[in-house]
Amino acid sequence: MRILLMNPFFHPYYGGTEKHLLEVGKRLAKKHEISILTARLDGTEEKEEVYGINIIREPAKVYYSAPHPLPPPVPIFKNHKKYLAEAITSVDLVHTHNRFTYMPSDAHLIKKHGKKLCLTLHNARPQNIDAITDIFGGLFDDIISKKFMYQCDGIAAVSNATLNSTLPSDYKGIKKVIYNGVDEKLFRPMKNNDWKDKLGIKEKMILTNVRLLPQKGLYYLISAMKKIHNAELVIFGRGQMKRELEIHAKKINVKVHFVTERITDAQLVKLYGSADCFTLPSLYEPCSVALIEAMACAKPIVATDAGGNKELIENWKGGIIVPTRDSDSLANAINKILNNKKLATKFSQFNRKRVLKGFTWDIVAKNVELFYKSLW
Repeated sequence: MRILLMNPFFHPYYGGTEKHLLEVGKRLAKKHEISILTARLDGTEEKEEVYGINIIREPAKVYYSAPHPLPPPVPIFKNHKKYLAEAITSVDLVHTHNRFTYMPSDAHLIKKHGKKLCLTLHNARPQNIDAITDIFGGLFDDIISKKFMYQCDGIAAVSNATLNSTLPSDYKGIKKVIYNGVDEKLFRPMKNNDWKDKLGIKEKMILTNVRLLPQKGLYYLISAMKKIHNAELVIFGRGQMKRELEIHAKKINVKVHFVTERITDAQLVKLYGSADCFTLPSLYEPCSVALIEAMACAKPIVATDAGGNKELIENWKGGIIVPTRDSDSLANAINKILNNKKLATKFSQFNRKRVLKGFTWDIVAKNVELFYKSLW
């Protein structure tokens, strides 16, 4: 098959959707002709090939800060219809990975050229973030995204929670859940103290890996640290809330290590390996790649019941699921893991086995290929 992928950003930009595209794309490229249409960022070429994927980068102005409730970065394409029309002439199928940037008119153009069109929902309908985001995000889905989705031959979602909350109830096309994945050969158990030594941590280490945004629930995690003793918190990620979170931690006298530097995946594996517990305190979470990475690295998990978290983590088998916005429950669950080595080991072993059975990128790529074939 000749397949055009579309997403506002792609490698070397680093994010959950972008990692999904790179890992699945390079596997599909072994059997199919894969190209991707994306924004051209500073320092990148207009056209190049990476892992067998033909990249077409179109001119765009990228805003790395945006008015609430828009989630940065926001690309504004300069001549999108021209680039899209040229890119679809020699493909059989267009697979979009974003319903906010691409408009119903884009879907109309693709269908007018007789191409199959599908969409992956990487983000669920906004819920439990804040009133403004929830209201305006819902209105956007109801007024604009719905018109795009109706034109799709098939729609996949990264979790059942995402599919059920986002897909129009009267959608007639193919529907499928395809979870995110991980490179299980790279992300593997690797107990070490490299990052503890680097950060000067003498006690146990609690790790989270998220963008520093309100919907990630970091305020509640930092507050939970007041009730967690003999452990220090490491937050890996960047975002607009860093200063606010630093002020909150200082105000309640909690020590937090922020790791905001770019690191390689090999360094990230060591970061997971240094942790005694991984936690994801999200208020909104369709399907966290970081959560699957931590599972692959055999970490015991504490996660909120937001979105797809409870589909990835089996409660009391791979970790402990707690309510959102509940610092006390976070603290109690983390303490249970840190203070019970037998329980932590049980969770760790279960998570590694679970990933190998259903959450590798090879499995994801195979499921995507089957999804494509079902559209004809």
